[in-house]
Amino acid sequence: MSGSLETFSLPELFRLIDLGTKTGRLTVQPLPDSEATRAVGAYYIWFQNGRLVAITNRQDSRGLMTLIENRGWLSRRVIEKLADLCPLDMSFGVYLKTMGVLKAEQLRLLFQMHLHQVYRLFEVTSGWFVFEASSPDGSAASPLTMPWFEMTGIGMRAMKVALLALRLVKHWDGYIDKLPELGCALAPLVRYPPFRLDALELEIWKLANGSTALEEIANRLAQSSFAVQRTAFRLIMGGLVEEVTPNLPANGLSDRVLGQETANPTETSADKESIAVPVSQEGKSDNEMSGSLFENLVSFLRSQF
Repeated sequence: MSGSLETFSLPELFRLIDLGTKTGRLTVQPLPDSEATRAVGAYYIWFQNGRLVAITNRQDSRGLMTLIENRGWLSRRVIEKLADLCPLDMSFGVYLKTMGVLKAEQLRLLFQMHLHQVYRLFEVTSGWFVFEASSPDGSAASPLTMPWFEMTGIGMRAMKVALLALRLVKHWDGYIDKLPELGCALAPLVRYPPFRLDALELEIWKLANGSTALEEIANRLAQSSFAVQRTAFRLIMGGLVEEVTPNLPANGLSDRVLGQETANPTETSADKESIAVPVSQEGKSDNEMSGSLFENLVSFLRSQF
């Protein structure tokens, strides 16, 4: 799958990858004159079963090693020796932890550094992307193999990454056409938020009843329409709600959610995150499906993905 970021933004791509539990590499090539970022060259974002596991802007498999060396945790000589001993199908971070040379806290910090690289890319709305699928275990079924030396062993659901990244976006001009209309309503897709929401996200999620329009939500919360639209977009890209036409009859939430309540809905640790289960498309009426244009788009693209 390939195209321009003007057609499919990074949040939408992350949502598609998450819903399809895809494994593979998303290459993002920002335009050279992009004002929102100083990104140079292509960035390679890796997913495993719909979870982000690594990002790098180099092809020599030395990005993670360089981060470790720059932190002063291990010397280059030791890193290269350990890399020679690391099994070919094991994340380098997992191997370093197994050998006792790095701790879990250090791996989480490295993964957070990966996430911040991804967050900056969400400012990019002009450029190109290519997604290449691979097998989850990196087997020979696909010529594309997982970048084991770039992986910390920690992953995060792509839709959660999208929501967190959108909180930090400063330039929204490239997303204006993606925002939900003020006349639309939101319907919940999960019983409880599987990760911590900020104050406005939580208030809007509570008002996601399938009938209250965003304009009315903005009035109730005394928020600007643009702020509510941006927040609703985050919730949609995070897989917590869907955009619907107000006042259409909808199934109860128990029919729309496949998973059970999370034991700890405020869990925020990157490697212990809860999972928001996407809605099944089975059992929906034609009217319900027409109530969500984005879900129709997802269904079409998943058939092509």
